[in-house]
Amino acid sequence: MFLKDQVIDYFSHLQNFQNKNIKKILIGFSGGPDSVCLMDILYSLRERYNFQLYLGYFNHKLRPDDELEKEMEFIRNIGIRYDLPVFIGTDAGEIEKCAMSMGVEGAARKARYVFFDRTFRETGCDYIALAHNLDDTVENMVMRFFKGAGLGGLRGILSERDIFIRPLSKCQKSDILKYLDNNKLSFSVDKTNYGTDYLRNRVRNILLPEIKMIFPDCMKTLPELAEKISLSYDFIRNEAVGRLEWIWHEDIGGYVVSFNDFMNAPDILKMESIFSGFDKFARGKGTELPYRFVKTVLGRSDVENHGILLRGYGFIIRRNGDLLIWQDDIVNKVKKSYLFKVDKNKDNFFNIDDNEGFFVGRSLLSLCNKDDIWVPVDAVDGELVIRSRQDGDHIIVNGCRKKIKKFFSEWKISQCVRDRVPLICDSRGVIAIWGRFCGLRDRISDSVRLSGTADSDREVYIFRIRQDKRG
Repeated sequence: MFLKDQVIDYFSHLQNFQNKNIKKILIGFSGGPDSVCLMDILYSLRERYNFQLYLGYFNHKLRPDDELEKEMEFIRNIGIRYDLPVFIGTDAGEIEKCAMSMGVEGAARKARYVFFDRTFRETGCDYIALAHNLDDTVENMVMRFFKGAGLGGLRGILSERDIFIRPLSKCQKSDILKYLDNNKLSFSVDKTNYGTDYLRNRVRNILLPEIKMIFPDCMKTLPELAEKISLSYDFIRNEAVGRLEWIWHEDIGGYVVSFNDFMNAPDILKMESIFSGFDKFARGKGTELPYRFVKTVLGRSDVENHGILLRGYGFIIRRNGDLLIWQDDIVNKVKKSYLFKVDKNKDNFFNIDDNEGFFVGRSLLSLCNKDDIWVPVDAVDGELVIRSRQDGDHIIVNGCRKKIKKFFSEWKISQCVRDRVPLICDSRGVIAIWGRFCGLRDRISDSVRLSGTADSDREVYIFRIRQDKRG
């Protein structure tokens, strides 16, 4: 099937598309081969479908000025040649501001989509058309697989979501390049796409070529896998809506769901309920919700009235009678420091706020649970303290001195979560990051790490999360 025919087939299956007399479409336009191809095909179909087309270009300011100016000049000329309005947006420092918590790629994407949304509303468009293709879906699946995504993430790039449409989603990159060559269409080249500075480029230029050599049919089998995963995901989602009748129904003070329905639901539906709620209420805040954080609800058989089911990442889920209520965690909106000194001669119970806190005691290594974090008693130098982060904090791991801020940036967690992560310290500074307390990773300093041959009867401090309010 020719590329243009594939796009026609796409529109024939697009919901509600035929009901609109005039279709106003904003094309996310970079000037690269994919967006030029999409623009040219949609332009050729404008009379058939009564299109009104607009081009939206966003300057991320991440490349040299002379290169960007040439690209913008190319795009302006495209607008003149095709007689299409061109809207150009420029980053005003938002990418740098958000890069610490989201990474440069995530911050750039957020800024770009804010521009698309603003231009979409200003022009009164019906859709935003993006030029993602089949190769992009495979790249996306590979990245999300290795980052531990759930079923929702492994569906690949959706061909339609809300106002966003992707008419080239079933087209291979090689066919796009053939189309450009056959129609003698020029395009702009972003040289950074051939480098390895960004994760997507490393996957595209290093990992995927190796995968294709080992699995030559992966460009066919992976999209098919995405379709099968999508069917499973849709079934689970429909079950979640059906079984949890009020799936985060808006109510006074927050969003609610039946407490009994939630607690009696299968684990997969509980997780889907929380992930979908987070996606709905926290979209655009720049934080991803990790599975290791959500799965803590699975071991809960009951929650007392007004008790907390889950807290972190800017929200709190609390029982209120027969309901669970999801609310923004107002306490987390501002930085709240804490510091606790551990009494070495007794069990310690600490509360950070409300009824969330932790226990610290002494035990034998052989009696620790796999989910505990612990440090040897005889490895602690001076007073043992648990506190929130401070400027300049660092930890020595695998012989390297690394700032705590660097770990938090790599984990892509929001500022409010960073303020809650407990740091275990002695006179030398930070000896452990208790990341698991907030659903993150733990990091243990070389100074207190035990080797695999350590004596199981060695005495250690153990740290355990607790939900009860005590002491």
